[in-house]
Amino acid sequence: MNQKSLVLAALLVCATLPAAAQTTPAPLLSGTTGTLSWGLYAGGLTDLQTGDNRLRLSAPEQAKVLGTRYDAGTRTALITYRPPPALDVRGALDFAAAQLQRQGFELTFRVYLEGARARALLRRTDRLVEVQMIQGASGTIQALYQFRSGDLPLRLLAGEAPDNLRVYADPIDLKTVQIVPGRIFLTPPGNVLIDSASYHDRRASLLFYGNYTLKDLEDFYLPFFKSQGFVETSDRDSGERSRTYQLARSSETYSLTLNASDATSRSRVTLGP
Repeated sequence: MNQKSLVLAALLVCATLPAAAQTTPAPLLSGTTGTLSWGLYAGGLTDLQTGDNRLRLSAPEQAKVLGTRYDAGTRTALITYRPPPALDVRGALDFAAAQLQRQGFELTFRVYLEGARARALLRRTDRLVEVQMIQGASGTIQALYQFRSGDLPLRLLAGEAPDNLRVYADPIDLKTVQIVPGRIFLTPPGNVLIDSASYHDRRASLLFYGNYTLKDLEDFYLPFFKSQGFVETSDRDSGERSRTYQLARSSETYSLTLNASDATSRSRVTLGP
């Protein structure tokens, strides 16, 4: 085969390669969290599809990437960039959510907050990715991607609440976890964005987004605690959107308060002695 034929053959091979194989640059940072492989790229990736082996995430087109980082403890990948002039934090979140949607994720909840912040939660089968955008005073944007899937969801308040109280960011299947006498599980009622988690005066509290009614909360939490061996002994109606229950198990007595708010799209669950 002469030199001209070799060049022609090489061109034909390149022409048959998938577009993504020809155009996707090397990632700035990559890793695997659980069984999910991911990569952070410089900017503007749009040729994305569900069948890719690696989840690909990037800064928007014309953004200047300033740095990347991964925290194994919180399962969070971070890409910091200076956005193009017309892009605010809302547009940055919409861009990130659209990238995930092109790769098979469905938007569960999105919220634009005061103080140049925005958050979204997206789901693909048993995988959850929470995206948070924070714009600093200098105009730079931090895009945080938290991979919330795994054997157990992210544990909250681990350094504050006692060890027998296990608080998680997502609901768990009580049939698949080890039930230890005296241990209590507290979770939100679904795959939601957690606004805050706190432990004060021996009371654990979760505030989360999700448009839940009081009945929705009751339908989740009363069976949830019953399956942990608790018995409802009394309840106190505090209005249309709030109710407190007294729960007992062996010699333990706890107070469970449920609050739903249509005005803020947020609900709260509080558990304590």
